[in-house]
Amino acid sequence: MKKLVLMMMAVTLIMVGCGTKKEAVNVPVTEIMNAIKEKAGYTQGFDEMNLKQDADMAGKLNIDPASIEEGLFLKSMINVRADEVMILKAADDSKIEELKKALEDEVANQDRIWSTYLPQEYAKVENHIIKQEGNYLILIIAEHPEELEQIFTSKLTAESK
Repeated sequence: MKKLVLMMMAVTLIMVGCGTKKEAVNVPVTEIMNAIKEKAGYTQGFDEMNLKQDADMAGKLNIDPASIEEGLFLKSMINVRADEVMILKAADDSKIEELKKALEDEVANQDRIWSTYLPQEYAKVENHIIKQEGNYLILIIAEHPEELEQIFTSKLTAESK
């Protein structure tokens, strides 16, 4: 009888644990980037690079293309704007810390560039956001990064699907 009660308790705990697990979402990185570009007005004067396909650019950003399932990098075409958005989808959980480090390295690089050049643009770098949602990561260097962060979060929330 004790064994039966213990087994029932174990099954109940497993079922409760599974019921509260956050549902994984699978959103194309292009969908997130397009929503961000629309909100921020990044329609002209910006280059968008696919980091899965452009190994040279990925290498410059310390990103191994094998570490990502998808990756897009949006950057101003002329160097009078610090604005950048990078969205990465890790190939798996084991790559997340490596990708976070690459984003932090990019912020450090932008800090070196903009700290002595155009103070209003440097403020964007100082107020950058790096965020992770599941296997997705984003770096935002922009005028109002929190608005773009909200788009990223809402696109990756299972309840919004």
